[in-house]
Amino acid sequence: MYFNNKLFGTFFIFTLFIIGIYSVSIPIKKELEFNNDKTLIFRSYSNDHINQDNEIDQKYLSIINHIEENGHIVKVFNENSPDNNELNNDFILIGGNKLINNLSLLKKHVEKRVPIIFLNVNDNDKKEFCSLVKNVCIFKGEHNILGYIPKSMNSLKYHSVFNWMKSNKMDETNVVSVGYDEKLKSVLSTNETVETIVGDFNSDYKSMTNSLLLKLLEKVSGPTPSLVPPTNDTLPFAYFENTYPVSFQGAINPAVASKVSEQTYSLSITNHIYLYKDVPNNLIYSIVYQDGYMLPGDQLGINNPKVAIGSFTTSFGITNSLSFSNGQTPDGDLFNLESSSPQTVDQTHTTTNEVSTDMSIGVSFDVNPDGGGGGASFEETWSSSSSETNTITDYGVNEMSNPVTMESAWMYHQQFPFDVYTWGYLNFGDWYQSAYDGNCDVAQPPPLSTSTLQTSTSWKWKFDGSLIENGSLNVDLTTSFTLSYSMISCPGFYTNHHKLFYCETGGSTNQAYDFNGF
Repeated sequence: MYFNNKLFGTFFIFTLFIIGIYSVSIPIKKELEFNNDKTLIFRSYSNDHINQDNEIDQKYLSIINHIEENGHIVKVFNENSPDNNELNNDFILIGGNKLINNLSLLKKHVEKRVPIIFLNVNDNDKKEFCSLVKNVCIFKGEHNILGYIPKSMNSLKYHSVFNWMKSNKMDETNVVSVGYDEKLKSVLSTNETVETIVGDFNSDYKSMTNSLLLKLLEKVSGPTPSLVPPTNDTLPFAYFENTYPVSFQGAINPAVASKVSEQTYSLSITNHIYLYKDVPNNLIYSIVYQDGYMLPGDQLGINNPKVAIGSFTTSFGITNSLSFSNGQTPDGDLFNLESSSPQTVDQTHTTTNEVSTDMSIGVSFDVNPDGGGGGASFEETWSSSSSETNTITDYGVNEMSNPVTMESAWMYHQQFPFDVYTWGYLNFGDWYQSAYDGNCDVAQPPPLSTSTLQTSTSWKWKFDGSLIENGSLNVDLTTSFTLSYSMISCPGFYTNHHKLFYCETGGSTNQAYDFNGF
């Protein structure tokens, strides 16, 4: 190693090698267990807690009361009170449109990294706050709950966001009835489109508030520690996460609606976003780990094998597309889908699936770069892995990620004892016998179709630094989902035919990010 008196140069090279090993699904569970082992303290903004007419907003009060029913403490917060100087930061500030429009107060609490929960706020209310804090807001749509939750892990500071929207973008539901006449060897079908009824406030606020409390109690989410690089200015890194829950009423053919109980489907998608900056090569990498949960209600509308079973999930698809806020459409040299996982896997039988995502980033810097030749050279290597392998049964996954459009996409679908997604609902006459056991008993669907189906996917995008404008890389991430669910019935339930009642719907959410905001 050579040293020059005029120059002492130091050159570091770090290799970042990230391996994510994920199964196609996680073990089944009916719901997240909610156990309080910590009491949270909420301070309700006085101007929202009681308005100028001394009236209390009933939706606001419902959430406040449910928080207290779970053993947490809610106190009224008056910003002009002299007692505020004695407050520590171990509380959650909660309020409505009055709080979100008090920008000076919000700035103080954002700087102190105090969690802030907004109830019943609209687009105009959110505008200033969304400009204040990056990578938080869904700009379009009114919120029942918008939760901004700063967190930390060792020296890493990040935030978690909870979005319960008032109105969700849900497609209409396609409702199909398909019957097979064994004597005539023919298929009879009807098709109609009905409105998808999104869950209302009164039916959902307790479960949604429980989900929020889990976030605040740090019961769920957070970065995978092994994917967080060592603290070092030469490897800029950021992490944040966004959760989007929704519920809606399962549709059913009107002719048999009186024969089954109502089902409420629950869906939750969380994006865990890891950002890495390759300074020497002027690149930004984004790895997104996406968790999805789908539950077809606490119990099925009907579960009598000698009559009918349903409705149960038969397929669940997720597509993620990225657009640039300035309208540009860069080519593959500037923006690229580098990898995605899991790959297509056939899981007619119990299997353990492992997939991986990797990337390499060269990071370097020079000390005293001026002067003549010579200097010093050092090399370090950091490698890390994250693994999660689970055995699941009777489900398959089709990867449909598109390297041309840069979309990441997967379809999870039931394969055993029958596969509606692959075989086709209109082909029911070709495979209907697989849906029954013996003397016309309906075959029991697998647990992943009747309980919580949890999906876990990941992908990596690469961005060229030339896409950065005015210091920002503003992008819109749209996550779309499709869902199909079915009911199988024996002859005599509705007609004298074997029947398949099939429903298909979908929805989407859009989140704006600055991928250079770190």
